[in-house]
Amino acid sequence: MKASLRILNLEDNADDAELNEAMISARWPHCEFIRVDTRKDFIEALEQDRLDLILSDYTMAGFNGLEALKLSREKCPQIPFLFVSGTIGEDTAIEALKNGATDYVLKHRLMRLIPAVDRALRETEDRAERERAEQSMRESEHKYREVFECLGDAAFLADEKTGKIIDTNRCAEKMLGCGRAEILGHKLSQILAVLDKAGAADMAPFECTMACADGTVMPVRVRTTKLTLHGHPLVLRLCHELVGD
Repeated sequence: MKASLRILNLEDNADDAELNEAMISARWPHCEFIRVDTRKDFIEALEQDRLDLILSDYTMAGFNGLEALKLSREKCPQIPFLFVSGTIGEDTAIEALKNGATDYVLKHRLMRLIPAVDRALRETEDRAERERAEQSMRESEHKYREVFECLGDAAFLADEKTGKIIDTNRCAEKMLGCGRAEILGHKLSQILAVLDKAGAADMAPFECTMACADGTVMPVRVRTTKLTLHGHPLVLRLCHELVGD
């Protein structure tokens, strides 16, 4: 959690803005408050793109909170947006939440502001962390795919419990003489002849035959690796064609 915050406060009542600042400063003493009360100034503040939080009144002369919410979701949707209002009704508040508001606090219950802000900031941090993790996972999967496809051996990634193939590579398609869609979903034992014998559970390399799509068989040497992906135990079989003496 940040020790200091940069907060945009859309509020046309200076006294109410001071109350908001005093309340939040009690919890986060090193805060920068930017108070605006017009549409133009609000948009300019949004475009600076260095905000941690947006507070907004609901009813103002010439500009309203719903319009402010829409603008903020368009320009900086990742920034939490809280209504701090004395006039927002329950139905309107629910509608605002559906349209992207993070929370709302009634002015006569301003003690709720600190926990509401705290919760909003934590949710934003959690979401950012999830997005970073997802991006890292996508990058890892992309690298895995590049390496997997470029392997010189036929690769079969299978669920350890069911034995069903969940991924394969171009070399496997070429060796088997069929497309990926015809391979996925089959059990390894349908393609590699001895997987239900001693070699199946042994991590040491072993030799067996590979059943090709045209009915022929190909002698191969198999190397095995066990791994876990997203909590699921998997088996990777790398099959290298054995050239006859």
